[in-house]
Amino acid sequence: MQIGGTLINGLVRVLVVAGTLAAVYYFVVRPVLDTTEKVSGGINSSIQQTLDEANDAFDQTNVTTKNQKVLTRKIKNVPTSNIPKLENCITAAGTNINQINRCINRYAN
Repeated sequence: MQIGGTLINGLVRVLVVAGTLAAVYYFVVRPVLDTTEKVSGGINSSIQQTLDEANDAFDQTNVTTKNQKVLTRKIKNVPTSNIPKLENCITAAGTNINQINRCINRYAN
């Protein structure tokens, strides 16, 4: 009888540990991963939209390829907290490349 009781106690302990790990995954780890994915996806789309708007302005003006690459590199280095402000500034600037450059310089720091 001692062997059967020990076996059942061990099995119950394994099931309790497995259940606890599953609960932690579903209630803690998974929501954090989902939230992180949403945030990073939003940031990436904002950066891409800003780059698209800047490229549209570049296409409508006489900007050299070298200057375009420099400005694009600066946009990619903008801190994530400044991306919405930069996006609004570039949208307001329209196709005025000087204003776009000022926006990038203002928020890239």
